[in-house]
Amino acid sequence: MRTKNIKRKGHSEDFFGEYRDFWWNEGFLNLLAKRLQLHTHFSLLDVGCGQCHWSRLLVDYLGAPAKVCGIDNDRKWAKGEGELRQYFESKGVEFELKKGDAHKLPYDDESFDIVTCQTLLIHVRHPKVVIDEMKRVLKPGGTILCVEPNNLVQSLTQSSVSMNDPVDEVLDHVRYALIFERGKKKLGLGDNSLGDLVPGFLVQAGFNQVEVRLSDKAIAMYPPYTTDEQIATMRQWQNGNTWSNEEFSDYDYFRAMGQENLDFFEKYKRKYAHLGERMLRNIDANKYHSAGGAMMYVISATKPL
Repeated sequence: MRTKNIKRKGHSEDFFGEYRDFWWNEGFLNLLAKRLQLHTHFSLLDVGCGQCHWSRLLVDYLGAPAKVCGIDNDRKWAKGEGELRQYFESKGVEFELKKGDAHKLPYDDESFDIVTCQTLLIHVRHPKVVIDEMKRVLKPGGTILCVEPNNLVQSLTQSSVSMNDPVDEVLDHVRYALIFERGKKKLGLGDNSLGDLVPGFLVQAGFNQVEVRLSDKAIAMYPPYTTDEQIATMRQWQNGNTWSNEEFSDYDYFRAMGQENLDFFEKYKRKYAHLGERMLRNIDANKYHSAGGAMMYVISATKPL
């Protein structure tokens, strides 16, 4: 029987610290806004908005007067906070927050100039249904903008600590990440590397002018680890950097994939229990460094007129 937390965490809350504020380079956003002509967009819907990290970045590029709507199925995020509302009010932007399901958006057809999401589709059971809903509430000629990753590639990212690890150990890490993702998907909790497939889904949904870019952001870690983003990243590592939640854990994902994979999970945990400590020791000794890259797709398309 699982123990319930006294204070319930919202979905993905472990990723909502200040670390998330360093996900984007301003220069990249400026160029993206110019390419998508965001100044011609006045109404924006942020689907799976969380704490509106994404729409808070985009709002400055919208035309005036602007309206931003956020929707999330987690009651904690849908309730919102006074500080969040004040942020949009300070921009002179009308702001509305709702609780709702991305698979059935509570908005009329053709309501928004731009409909967007950031790391939402990797968590939903039926991403194609969500995309169809995003298209439905989007005005003809409007823009859909999806930001979704391939998280599997991180299992192959090298650091000064891991660069000489035996091939079999590297393959263990890849196998672990892949089984984890497949188990999560099998339980209907999403696909952590869905970003690879989103452009094709948009084509299938009938969108035009599909364009794919990669975010240029990388948080490089190198001694003495004193930049704001490095400090935020280390805090993220210390406070929790996991896709597990209150209902499901890594164990559940592996169990969903069968006994053989569950046996691998238990052996893996025993064999590599030291890795976190190894990294922290090297950081303390100012010996850890890595380019810190990630694969984050920025996918846009236009709804036909």
